[in-house]
Amino acid sequence: MKTLVAKYKGVCQICERAISPGQSINYHGKGRVEHVECSDADDEESANEDEAAGLEPGTLASDRRLARQGLSVIRFSSGAVMTQNSRGRCIDAPCCGCCS
Repeated sequence: MKTLVAKYKGVCQICERAISPGQSINYHGKGRVEHVECSDADDEESANEDEAAGLEPGTLASDRRLARQGLSVIRFSSGAVMTQNSRGRCIDAPCCGCCS
């Protein structure tokens, strides 16, 4: 996902309202765009859904939500957790130097 300034008209995939040139958008590739505000609200809603369902961060359901956002979660038997974006870079980089 990239945060960009819209150059063209479009439609938000979350709220289905118009996107006009000059607005801040999140671009997910292949024409999938959304308002930055809608994306933030969607993240808060999913966090509230986790709490309402009694899910803790780090559960399979929250890992699946991260996967829908294009992130990979790797859990090691030692208890270490690594989260990578679509390019294979750590989200926490430069935590251990593996990505730099």
